[in-house]
Amino acid sequence: MENKNVNDTYNYKILLIITFVGIVTGVYRNGIMTLFPFIQSEFNLTRTQVGLYSTFLYFSSTGVTIFSGRIADYWEVKKSMLWGLGLMGLFIFMHSLAPHFEIIILFAFLTGLGFSIILPTSSKGIADWFSIKQRSTAMGIMTLGYPIGGIISAVLLPWVGKNFGWRTDIIFLALLFFITAIIFNFSYFDKESSKTRKNEDKNIDKGKRNSLFKDIIIFLKNKYLLVLCFLGIMFGFASGIVVTHLTLFLYIDYKFSEITAGLGFMSLQIGSMVGRPLWGFINDKVFKDIKRIGFLCIGVIISVVSFSFYFLSNYNPSLIIILILTFLLGLSARGWQGLYFSSVSEQVGKEDTGLGVGLSLVFVRIGLLSGPPVFGLIADLKSSYNLSWLLLGVVIFIFIIISYYFLSKFNHTSAKV
Repeated sequence: MENKNVNDTYNYKILLIITFVGIVTGVYRNGIMTLFPFIQSEFNLTRTQVGLYSTFLYFSSTGVTIFSGRIADYWEVKKSMLWGLGLMGLFIFMHSLAPHFEIIILFAFLTGLGFSIILPTSSKGIADWFSIKQRSTAMGIMTLGYPIGGIISAVLLPWVGKNFGWRTDIIFLALLFFITAIIFNFSYFDKESSKTRKNEDKNIDKGKRNSLFKDIIIFLKNKYLLVLCFLGIMFGFASGIVVTHLTLFLYIDYKFSEITAGLGFMSLQIGSMVGRPLWGFINDKVFKDIKRIGFLCIGVIISVVSFSFYFLSNYNPSLIIILILTFLLGLSARGWQGLYFSSVSEQVGKEDTGLGVGLSLVFVRIGLLSGPPVFGLIADLKSSYNLSWLLLGVVIFIFIIISYYFLSKFNHTSAKV
């Protein structure tokens, strides 16, 4: 019994260090967006050009999403995480030396290679050190690191950028990744049983590894899962838009200062942090595990907030109203991940969760790739974000209604894979 308690205590030390990696990753992924007003001013960028940053970051990470989990399987968590953190630190630092925005988005593309390793490796670390009964809670805590990092970045980075320049922020971010890699190297070690399991899996599952394409085809024949994948495109579309354009929208259209626009982004991250565990709790306790109702509520909230930004364009809304709306936007457009990926996991079964989630993540990132530049292009053509918000609200509302119908239709007819 004593050994068990010691093991549980250390497990939570493992959770702390993995969550810390998530916080640092969130500081970069969300914090870079708070610097867009500074970057936009220095390089005289259009809204479309700014949206390309997220496109290039996710383009590279999407290309290796399905295979990034295999990296952790072969290298184990520690080596994989150190490579991911090191690559991100290196290419983030190179941002600070870029003389043109075209060079910045090139480094964003390269940063995405390291970025793609972090989440699968973190998930493997949780799976190695936590039992099935503990794992869901541990995963939920681990994913909270990303919005926590977003809150920290929203408070700190605009102030540093205003007083010392955005390149100072970039150098700070790079150093943070290198320091985190050092801390992780001395704080984490791979569980011995996972190494043994890896060697056993090589002998047992060789045939299965050669049928990756066949497994994907089987998954896509599951109609319920297929609807979930297209739902992932919609959620990714909205998520990429709000995290890329929100600070620039508040800065340009509402004439907020860079720091005040950062407060709006912080409110978005708080909403995201609340939404991730909240939607799962509501689904279990209120909706009786009928996830399509939760998806419907999330889509409706995104649409209502989008319409609100459109209708407020003729007024001068107070900061309080903006903070409420951005919180709701974070709650919905950034808080859906837990509910969504748990639904995917249920469809594919425990043994194939990794591949199923990787497949669905490809669809999510299609939305993340396409949303920001399209949203920015419309804003450039109209010289404001008004029409962009209106069209986003309409598109999300139509898609969520269609998705709700088909999820209801295929709920009982689609067998689990």
